[in-house]
Amino acid sequence: MTTEISNAKEVANPKKVRTGQSPATKEKLQALMKEESKMVKGIFQCFETPGATTKICVHKYPTRDKGGIDPFEKIMTDGETYEVPLYVARFLNGVDVTCGALAESGSRNVNIGTCSYPVHGFKWKGDSPPSSVQDPMGVPVPMVGISKRVKRYGFQSLEFTGEWAV
Repeated sequence: MTTEISNAKEVANPKKVRTGQSPATKEKLQALMKEESKMVKGIFQCFETPGATTKICVHKYPTRDKGGIDPFEKIMTDGETYEVPLYVARFLNGVDVTCGALAESGSRNVNIGTCSYPVHGFKWKGDSPPSSVQDPMGVPVPMVGISKRVKRYGFQSLEFTGEWAV
């Protein structure tokens, strides 16, 4: 009778279990870790409280014991010059290239909005006011959503390198 139950479970749950990443994905991730672990020099910017000192912690990749890189942790002051890994500079600017590199070609978006927060408001279409729908009682309900994002931190590079540089 135990055999019948185990067979029933196998038939009832035919989903394929993923055990890890494909070799192609692992190769892409290793190449991105190598690229993003390069050190870049720049100025830390704190837009929330100018002149403030804050602790920045970024743990993006697996740790060194799992074949990755160490997490970043540093106390940074607004306006000071620092040398940080490229992935930290991109994190502070709200960009994540791994989202674009590992995603499907139709859904690539590298602007993930880290180090910023959304401000909700009415959704305007050009110069026209926000349209409203009616709830079941007939009361107009305005369309509300994210109207803008406010940056908290940034990193201004002093090394103007990249694909666009001459």
